[in-house]
This record gives sequence, structure tokens and C-alpha cells, in this order.
Amino acid sequence: MNNTQKNLELLEELDALLDCGYSQSEILDLLTGELGRKYRQRLQRGQPWSAVWELEPELLLVLRAAELNGRLRDFVALALEHYRDRMAFQNTLRQKAAYPLLTLGFTLLMLLAFVFFLLPLFNGLLVELGGQASSAFWQWAFLGGLVLLLLNGKFIYARLLEKTGLRQTLESIQTLNLLAITDRAGIPLANFLSEYLRCAPPSALNRVYFYLAKGLPVGESLSRAELFQPQELKLLTIGGGVNYSRGLAYLLKNFKQDYQNKINKIIFYFEPALLLFTGGIIALVAWSFFRPLFSYTGLDF
Repeated sequence: MNNTQKNLELLEELDALLDCGYSQSEILDLLTGELGRKYRQRLQRGQPWSAVWELEPELLLVLRAAELNGRLRDFVALALEHYRDRMAFQNTLRQKAAYPLLTLGFTLLMLLAFVFFLLPLFNGLLVELGGQASSAFWQWAFLGGLVLLLLNGKFIYARLLEKTGLRQTLESIQTLNLLAITDRAGIPLANFLSEYLRCAPPSALNRVYFYLAKGLPVGESLSRAELFQPQELKLLTIGGGVNYSRGLAYLLKNFKQDYQNKINKIIFYFEPALLLFTGGIIALVAWSFFRPLFSYTGLDF
């Protein structure tokens, strides 16, 4: 179970206990989940949740603000929605990526079966029939090429993000998530970013904070940071309020849909190419493998 699932489990447990009207001190004795048991002893010694809970930087800052204002219940509701949305988004992407990964895995297993199982078996048969054992050069060459492709998967993925615009879309989603969290938690964005950027890796948000620190409003800061198009920024009413919150929700939904559409487009072109590539590899390896048998029986092509 990864950290997201563990945190979601703890949040759901806290949400249920708070709904039942238990106080924070009573809740500590009732926690049964993995993280709850892990944190219980430190919490019972008087340490705050923000000093114990292993969260992302943005949620940790919101938790600290919630503790200062006595709004743990509000934080649990916000974080619960955040993690559920993230899990749903990640599950959608995993489902879309499953088929290409399974195809690559199947190809690798086929090559391993050719090289380590079928080739020795048929070589032994050829020798018994008086022929010469076939070379495994092409099988090993194709296998090595596929392994190199898999080992360079991270580099290929990074280039894919860059060339297709997925990286910029992900940055926009991250920014909108932060804006939505600060808006719902009632934390001034400039104060939030000044703390967040101390513990988070450098990103496009540094540019946003630079303009916010100069006293510019949120919309203009985002515009100058060039994270969004002008027509998108029009949805974020300057000054906050209901329209601002609705604009954030609408933009976040649109960017997530845009990200999924880009993934769909990549897979639409990638799947046939991958099938041709893996099918070609298997066909070439099979041909180099069975050709000695055809030659021995007089069926050389």
C-alpha cells in the first residue's frame, strides 16, 4: 500500500470518528489503521498532527493553518476530497497505460522464451539430426535492444512529456490544485507560497510567487508567469469570492480532461506502432530461430 492509499485510509477513519462526535483526544484511542497506530504514541505525548503526519508540502501547510484555527474537521474534509480526486485520476491513467506496458512485457517474455528455452531445445534436436546448431546472435541482439529501451524508459517518458505538452499541462494542474487548496482553506496565496517554496522543489510556482510578492493580484501574477492562456485567466475573477472558486474548479476539470485527451491521442498513435514494432521483433526472431530447421529439411527460402 503506497502513501496515498495509507493517508486516504487514515483520513476516512478520522472523518468517520469526527462525524460520530468524538473529541481529538478520544480519537487517538480509537485509531485502528496502519498510520493511526504508527502516529498514536507521538500524538499522545502532545505532538501536533502537523509534526507527525507525513504529507505533501501543500497539505502539511494547510494542516498547520487548520491547527492554529482549530479547524481540523475542515482539513480532513479538504484532504479527503484531494486524495480521492488524485486516486481517481491516477487510476484512469494506469488503465490507459496498462495495454502498452502489457504488450512490451509480453514481447520481452517471448524473447526470453526463445533465447533460454526453445533455442537450446531445437539446437539439441538439430545436432541429433546431424545438423549445425543455430546462432543466438539475433535473438540476443533483439533482446538487448528491448532491454535498453526499457532501461531508458524514464528518459523517453520525459521527452514525451516535453514534446506533447503534457509537462506544461501537469504544471497547470499542480498550480490549480494549490490555488483550490488555499482558497478552500482561507489562506492568503502569497503567504502560502512563501512557505511552500521553502520545502518544495523549484517549479513554475516560483514565478507566480515572485509577482505575488510584488503585490500583484492572483490573476495578473498567473498571467505574467505564463502558466495559463488569457481566456483561461478570465475565469478567475480577481478578488476571490464564489466566481473565483467556480473558475478554479472549472479550469481544474478542463485541464485534467485535456491531460487525458492528450494521453488518449498518444495511445491512439502509439498502440499500432507498438504492435508493429513488437510483432516485427517476434517475427524476425522466430524466422532466425526456425530457419535452420527449414534449411535442414530442404525448405530454405
